[in-house]
Amino acid sequence: EEVKIRNIEEYITTTATARARKTVEIRTEMNGKYRIQQNPATGQPYKLGDKIRAGEVIVRIENREYANNIQLESKKLQVAISKKEHEGQKSLLEKGGATEKDVHMAENSYINALSSLENARISIQKMQISAPFDGIIVKLPYFTDGVEIASGTIVTGIMDYAQMYMEVNFPENALSSVKNGQKVHITNYNIGTDTLSGRVTQLSPAIQEESRTFAGRIEIENPELRLRPGMFVKADVIVRHKDSVVAIPKDILLGNKDALHVFTVNRDVAGGINVVTGISDNRYVEVKKGLKQGDKIVVKGYEWLRNGSKVKIMK
Repeated sequence: EEVKIRNIEEYITTTATARARKTVEIRTEMNGKYRIQQNPATGQPYKLGDKIRAGEVIVRIENREYANNIQLESKKLQVAISKKEHEGQKSLLEKGGATEKDVHMAENSYINALSSLENARISIQKMQISAPFDGIIVKLPYFTDGVEIASGTIVTGIMDYAQMYMEVNFPENALSSVKNGQKVHITNYNIGTDTLSGRVTQLSPAIQEESRTFAGRIEIENPELRLRPGMFVKADVIVRHKDSVVAIPKDILLGNKDALHVFTVNRDVAGGINVVTGISDNRYVEVKKGLKQGDKIVVKGYEWLRNGSKVKIMK
């Protein structure tokens, strides 16, 4: 085949488990009757795999005694009364019928009533399990509707894996090559030929004595949710990149690293030619000297050739 111009990326490859950047398990904060809620997007009770928006209520806990003790309506009324009292004292102060102390005391009562109402609302919110962020329901233990469940029971788990990460280890000899900010190609056999984009975001300066490796973190963009939490993935960190260089298949190189050669063809005669190589990826290697674009190189059957061998070009 003819020698071509290609873009080449040199990688350092590592593997690890992909994890969701946001994950949470939510427990009940009181005992009460379990009530699964309907998903507004489907009109059906929430189930595993459903998408959920931040703030949507997944489960409600019914506990009348707890709700009665909070006295929410009473606290709302107290806010209204104390607000009116505060406004009345301010009006009287302007007319000379009240002192500043009276106004401050009324204001303090109003502030305390507001605080008491806010605490009551927070307590009421404990009776409903809502999503803290947009995500996917990944855990939803089954409970019969209306059954009594205990405080501290796990009722759901949510993950947001539109952005993921992996904790990796690099060999000691990659210390000078791997840098924060470098782009990464992420692949997994379950997602076919799709390649996701990632980036190196953290690197430890310390070498682990036992493994002779150093730790790093790679952030992964997963907007279509192709990659799933827990998948084992390969990460190719691009440590060097060159555009538009002379490149050939790396497996056709013969000799050793100090004296590499390939076979070219001229008028049906094969001849070995020495080459100087540069960076390489998993398939191609840069040729700095020895070949130019358009030269014909032998890519099959080169193992049996010698200088001057007659060849028949098969296309």
